[in-house]
Amino acid sequence: MHSPSRPHGPDTTRGTLRRRLLRWLGGLPFLPLGLTAAALPAGAAPLRPTPEDDIGPFYPLDWNGDIDGDLTTLAGATGTTVEGALLRVSGAVRDTAGKPLADAAVEIWQADARGRYRHPGVDPRTRDSAFQGFGRTMTDAQGRYSFLTILPGNYGTRPPHIHFRVAQPGRAEFVTQMYFRGNNREGNGYAPPEREALSVDVTPAKAGAPASATFDIVLAAR
Repeated sequence: MHSPSRPHGPDTTRGTLRRRLLRWLGGLPFLPLGLTAAALPAGAAPLRPTPEDDIGPFYPLDWNGDIDGDLTTLAGATGTTVEGALLRVSGAVRDTAGKPLADAAVEIWQADARGRYRHPGVDPRTRDSAFQGFGRTMTDAQGRYSFLTILPGNYGTRPPHIHFRVAQPGRAEFVTQMYFRGNNREGNGYAPPEREALSVDVTPAKAGAPASATFDIVLAAR
């Protein structure tokens, strides 16, 4: 696991990340986000791994307490309702052969609707006290995961995003960020084509169901 105290601000990692993403984008066609693949037929070209992205400075320091897949309901936050538009984020974790990765831990953390993280470095008086802020779930036998959260607010000059970490015994941890297509503002040092590789479409909310986004993750071989 990455050490939360390690500096990971966008200014210190920008050049390395840009080079890594450019190398990745220069390769073969990749699996489009939102396309959940089955295991590939024999002889088929391997799937392109999802690009890594910076862990950022707000990785949660304490995973005790309420850390489930529903970030919209925080244990102990009575009489308050989470701010922002509800969002269901789901997808599947697979390897480059299309094989589902079962029992992998998937973590997310993000800003609330005010653009504030649930982190000791953020004044709790400035954030939404009803928002869980981060969560963890396990993939099922088909590699699927799901979180109920909200559309994150803008954090500084950065476009809205959700951080992801995937961990499975015997495999190197994977860290990336998910962005929202159509809301890729400038200001964080990444050119739009690079950021587009990690962007998803949001399906609007329908009666009785929140807005939704699919973020499939392809991990490189062990």
